[in-house]
Amino acid sequence: MEVTPFVKRRLRADEKVLYCILGRIIEDNIQAERYIAVVQKQADTALFLFSSRGIPCTSENDLSVEDVIKVNEDFHFRQNNVNRQSSLDDFDPLKNTEQVVDLFVGGKNVRVLLKDAVAAKSLITYLQKAQSQLPQGAPQGLPSSFAWTDRYRHSQSECLYVSKVHDLDNPFGIDTFQPERSQNPFQEDVFDPLKYMNISDGENVVATDHVEMRQKPSPMVEDNMTDSTPGLRKAESRDSLDLLEEYYREEDNGAFPDSLKMITNQLGIPGSGVELVNNLKPTTAREHVVRHYMRMREEEFTYKKYFTVFCGTWNVNGQSPPVTLKHWLNRLDTPPDIYVIGFQELDLSNQAYVFSDSVKEEQWNNAVRKSLPGKVRYRKVKLIRMVGIMLLVYVKDSLAPDVPPHLIDADSVPTGIMGIMGNKGGVGVRMTLHNTSLCFVNTHLAAHQEEYERRNQDYRDVEGKMRFKQFLPPLSISEHDQIFWIGDLNYRINGLDIEKVKTMIDKGKYPDLLSYDQLHQQLYRSDVFKGYREGQINFKPTYKYNTGTNEWDSSEKNRIPAWCDRILYKGEGIEQIHYTSHPDLLISDHKPVSSLFQIEVKVIDKEKSNKVYEDVMKKLDRLENDYLPQVKLDKTEFLFKDVMFIEMRSEILTVCNTGQVPVEFEFINKLEEKSYCQPWLKISPYKSVITPGSSCEIHLDVLVEKTCVAALDASNHVLDDILVLHLNGGKDFFVTVNGNFIPSSFGCSLEALVQMHGPIRETPTAQLIEIEQPGSLMSRDLTQGGRLYAVPKEVWRLVDHIWHYGRDKSELFQQAGLTKELQAIRDCLDTGVPDKIPGSIHSVAEALLLFLECLPDPVIPSRVYYRCLECSANYMVCKQVISQIPEHHKNLFRYLCAFLRELLNHSQHNNLDINILSSIFGEIFLRPPPNTLARSISSPAQKAKQKEEEIKRAAFVAHFLANEFDE
Repeated sequence: MEVTPFVKRRLRADEKVLYCILGRIIEDNIQAERYIAVVQKQADTALFLFSSRGIPCTSENDLSVEDVIKVNEDFHFRQNNVNRQSSLDDFDPLKNTEQVVDLFVGGKNVRVLLKDAVAAKSLITYLQKAQSQLPQGAPQGLPSSFAWTDRYRHSQSECLYVSKVHDLDNPFGIDTFQPERSQNPFQEDVFDPLKYMNISDGENVVATDHVEMRQKPSPMVEDNMTDSTPGLRKAESRDSLDLLEEYYREEDNGAFPDSLKMITNQLGIPGSGVELVNNLKPTTAREHVVRHYMRMREEEFTYKKYFTVFCGTWNVNGQSPPVTLKHWLNRLDTPPDIYVIGFQELDLSNQAYVFSDSVKEEQWNNAVRKSLPGKVRYRKVKLIRMVGIMLLVYVKDSLAPDVPPHLIDADSVPTGIMGIMGNKGGVGVRMTLHNTSLCFVNTHLAAHQEEYERRNQDYRDVEGKMRFKQFLPPLSISEHDQIFWIGDLNYRINGLDIEKVKTMIDKGKYPDLLSYDQLHQQLYRSDVFKGYREGQINFKPTYKYNTGTNEWDSSEKNRIPAWCDRILYKGEGIEQIHYTSHPDLLISDHKPVSSLFQIEVKVIDKEKSNKVYEDVMKKLDRLENDYLPQVKLDKTEFLFKDVMFIEMRSEILTVCNTGQVPVEFEFINKLEEKSYCQPWLKISPYKSVITPGSSCEIHLDVLVEKTCVAALDASNHVLDDILVLHLNGGKDFFVTVNGNFIPSSFGCSLEALVQMHGPIRETPTAQLIEIEQPGSLMSRDLTQGGRLYAVPKEVWRLVDHIWHYGRDKSELFQQAGLTKELQAIRDCLDTGVPDKIPGSIHSVAEALLLFLECLPDPVIPSRVYYRCLECSANYMVCKQVISQIPEHHKNLFRYLCAFLRELLNHSQHNNLDINILSSIFGEIFLRPPPNTLARSISSPAQKAKQKEEEIKRAAFVAHFLANEFDE
């Protein structure tokens, strides 16, 4: 539809529209569709940017002036070409003829994306003509001849207070323009829903920084729904459908925007704002109000639709795929709407632990795609892999428009030692279908019969650390409507001998046998998988079989059969249809498992939502300017005594709303500080809303971790912070947090450690502070005879213990330790008792890595980090660098390398490999200077550079593990 007549009606009679085109404005990697009009009045030409409630525009009432750019002496432009690859799965309708025109006005840059070269040429022609008509040598000090454009800027703020026009494509009636800030204290930022339609980066960061490669799709399967080009995504006119996630699913303690104005603050309501990082502007307080009340009344304008979800999991034991997977994936009469397929132990090669690429990924990816039902076309939502754990999600092609690409995200959590090894842990994918958020998690938890507590800890790590960072604040697993957790959970049958277990299996006594299943026991005795359900198990245990057969394990280990491979689910509106295993697939020592679910999904009735929206707006109008927020805090001072390293301490601050309107609060940064609290303090929630007569419990958690322990060890060990609790539209409250930190050898500098003969807890605080100061090694020595340790005694104790009790243990330095055991090891090193270090060998091994990682300056000083990378391919130059570092750093490095070489001599028992050790200790020995740690790794080039540094770190250390170091 021609939009020029509508634009003319928004202008005055003497203002002429020379040209008008639909394009996209790109700002801060965000795009939004705008009508771009070249408008002339007498000798003046200006560019008008119009936002529209609907695309295409159907009325002048849909248009709002977002910005006016004067084509004057300060104006110039540049044209660029955009080269894109298009594929069947791209949602963006723009073709590879897109053109970019950069507009420069003073210090401001506006990037315009146009559909083709013809549109770009037409726009540039009018701009060039306008520039040629500019007066030369204009007198200074005269009023601007562009004064006529000012009224359009002023009119924008006035538009905030007029009645909104609603249509079915925008049932929430939210203005799609951005007003300039005025002196009006009641003016609020205005939300632009079109900016939700943009993608910041088609590549998604996972633990390995891996982004799946596009495959040529089979006739009935298309790959990724997410666009492969950063910054580009189709902007459709179905805003409400794409924004359902933001409008309805948030919890009451979420995030709110920073720029909230007076009136709407007084309207604050319980509700959170889940915002897309880089994909949208912060929403306003009024929109949070609308969101809350719409969510409260969503039953009035939503209806339910039903879809089927197929979940499958298989530990493939490093094997290549069979000829077909149809026996597992394509046995249903009716093809499911969604496929969720998880693999474990996809690749068991040592290279998979060190490098992100794996040929097995492509093999299994292709095998899955070829085995999906041929009756319908499927589109890949996401592929994510971490070492041997891979998750694939497909949806029917007909559902693709109902799964917004900008609401798809993925994350991974390694639970291997120090979070470095990703051989155990989990990967997750989240998406939104209509108005229901779905989360799929695939995990491989700790192995071995007796290690159920380690499995529990792995679950807690994945559940607690997985964050979908496409959103702000990042979404956790639990913040989804429906969750499906699959994988090799590794829980075993416990308390029965193997013959008894096999007898019960032969008799089909699965319910009786499940009473001895560790997972079933943990579901009732701990917080593990709290709230999750599992269907009735009517199939044989899925582990362990002789590869290629259906015979139980007959190896020397003679494993007890167990249901290691499980599918759990959580949420309302989920009905399990079947749950079974597939014993006819024989290539692995595990059997694949599958389950089919029917899920209930909420869908918006837009006409009804319009009516509810109008009623909500009337309610808000009655509330404006009526009341001020009032709260009462139960306490304003908190004291944390004797805080210890890696041991959390918690207190609760209760805030009561004593006023008559909802109150929105947040903790804000103090002047010239980058965060609202110290790094050892965590506040949850740090933003929320409290309804009248209600209260909110704010958790203050103090935890000194590896990132901040060094600063406390080098100081006077005092915990001190002042929190500013800000009421939007009201006053600030000040909350003091004080405490003391018990000094630990973890976090002490190497210079200090080699001086201390006794345990750190026996050393006076004043002396600890003194030896931590620069130059103290030369000025003061705490030892009576002036003798320094060659290496810290704590490192020696840990190494000696591992050598005596663990040199033949498998998975050494690859399996995580238990938190309670790490705390006991900390006390042992800091107090000197007991003589023997407590805990399992894996906990001691992790304690060694943690100790080294906590050093303020790493084993190889940060100042030579880049020199080490540069020479990583040349052993002789590497030796020269090591010979030039300080003596105590050199001694420690040589000592640890000698220890690791000895462990490699026992590789026939501990299965250690030089590539694994060099990768792990490369991360520990070599750390970049502190000022480079926070650099962004969002672009492909930055990811490639990071991967290159990882390889070079490992190569540097590998030289010294393969060769004796002699100067």
